[in-house]
Amino acid sequence: MAEAGSILTTTIIGACAFLILVALNMIFFLNQDKGVLDWLKHATSKQRIIAIIDGIVTFFCALDFLHILLIFLI
Repeated sequence: MAEAGSILTTTIIGACAFLILVALNMIFFLNQDKGVLDWLKHATSKQRIIAIIDGIVTFFCALDFLHILLIFLI
């Protein structure tokens, strides 16, 4: 029983982290004078790698978030 609680806690923390990540990405790109594609054109290699990692993490967190929503809906 304690294992289920820890899995639930970890899942909810992951969902909250996803929402925070999306909000921070949105704030970052809305504060830029140019769009995402223009920013990527002028970004350094390190910034591009971080952007790719950020996109991958956001995608997997989105899947986890959808998983939580489906659990609560079913």
